[in-house]
Amino acid sequence: MKKIYINVCFAFMAVAALTSCGDFLEETSQDEFKPETVEDYQEILNGEGYGLTTNIDPITHVFTDDVQGANVGNNTYYYSEDNLAFKDVYAWQPNMDQLLTVKKKTGFYDSYQKLFKLIMACNTVLGEVDNASGTEAEHLQTKGEALALRAYYYWYLVNLYAKPYNMAGTTPDQLQGVPLVLTSEIKNEGPRRASVADIYGQITSDVEQACSLLEQTKETSISKFRINWIAAHLLASRVYLYMENWDKVIEHVDKALSGNPKMCDLNHYTLKVPSNYRPNQNNNFAEFASNNFISGDFPETIFVGGASGKISIAGSLLCVSDDIIDQFSSDDLRKNFMLKPTPYMYYPYTEIKAGTSERGYAWRTAELYLNRAEAYAAKFAAGDATSGEKAVNDINTIRKNRIATASYTDYQLGTADELMKKVRAERRVELCFENPHRWFDLRRYGMPELKHEWYDMSGNKTSFVLEKNDPGYVLQIPLEATSANPNLEQNPAHAVREEK
Repeated sequence: MKKIYINVCFAFMAVAALTSCGDFLEETSQDEFKPETVEDYQEILNGEGYGLTTNIDPITHVFTDDVQGANVGNNTYYYSEDNLAFKDVYAWQPNMDQLLTVKKKTGFYDSYQKLFKLIMACNTVLGEVDNASGTEAEHLQTKGEALALRAYYYWYLVNLYAKPYNMAGTTPDQLQGVPLVLTSEIKNEGPRRASVADIYGQITSDVEQACSLLEQTKETSISKFRINWIAAHLLASRVYLYMENWDKVIEHVDKALSGNPKMCDLNHYTLKVPSNYRPNQNNNFAEFASNNFISGDFPETIFVGGASGKISIAGSLLCVSDDIIDQFSSDDLRKNFMLKPTPYMYYPYTEIKAGTSERGYAWRTAELYLNRAEAYAAKFAAGDATSGEKAVNDINTIRKNRIATASYTDYQLGTADELMKKVRAERRVELCFENPHRWFDLRRYGMPELKHEWYDMSGNKTSFVLEKNDPGYVLQIPLEATSANPNLEQNPAHAVREEK
């Protein structure tokens, strides 16, 4: 049986800033050789491209207004070194990379390295799969998946380490993006950063090709741990949303919805929990469910991936913010599936959206409606009178499946400003604690001022401020990467933030 060999040295090189070390795949012995069939390359994608054991983003929820400091008083248990280590993340400190390294928490600030490693696996497949033996359907499917994944990873990178595509007062061709590497063979000279426009140009090229290839197979029998044609269109709609290309958002959502992905009516949905638990009206034991929102078993899930392991906001010095809790109306059933009440005054709720699935993220049908609703709301604000009701219809499609039937009433169209506020509010609730949505949304909403309050052991309250358009809305590229690649220019940084 053939054995696929992946050069660990190259994987580390990709992580450390794309300098040199050779090919991602190489022949090393009689038992280890370069893949030859499409099936071989699909195995590489499944094992190294999808990153099912990788949490690519364990921190961005902590940057947002969905998290606040927990006032645990003088309980020394909570003021452990581990919990205190994440204060620098919560405070948007520009040197959090080095501070986490000192505190032996390097796994929480390595999204750059992880994402490039995943990209290199995609590049390997894309560089070789056309020459591999296999059926036409296999070629279409594997290449389409690899293109979609590469688009997703570059979308993630450029929104972590570059300014927003829609940043006011400039254009994306004037903004530094990230290195654009499209092959698995790396030159000795480290790559420079491409512009945000160039990165998005590659992302849209990849995702459009992915949609075209996967539509030719319209394969729906594959696992939800792999990208199908509906998932590719969802990703495309997300990318164009960030580019504010409203017509393309609508086009891709329409195509995705033509595949009839399910919506889940929470009024009639039952969580699967171990038999020794007995759900009741006061406790549905959602934290022990295998089919909650971030899982392959949730009916709306189109694609699920990644691994769990993000910074905890329970049993630590952080907790679910009052602000996000207040966004849920009393008849919003999502609250019981997403947040669990606790008996602790300083931790009123804990976040439970993944249940026991141990997955990092899920692309769900609801996002399709959210993306299209925002596109229609933007067109309505620009003067397209017919788009207002279309946006309302999409929002109400979600709400009918989320609000208790006994008290549900349709949202009615008002002004353009009211509509956009409603769309954004619905998006915030639906996607809360699903990285990177809230953090990336705040960036594209104009990078507003945020304030995070912190409590010491005496209960004294101080605060850290992320100012409007703060450099902290763009992460510092890890020191490991800039040290290995002198051509990699660092992002501007805010001064170390003082407690106020």
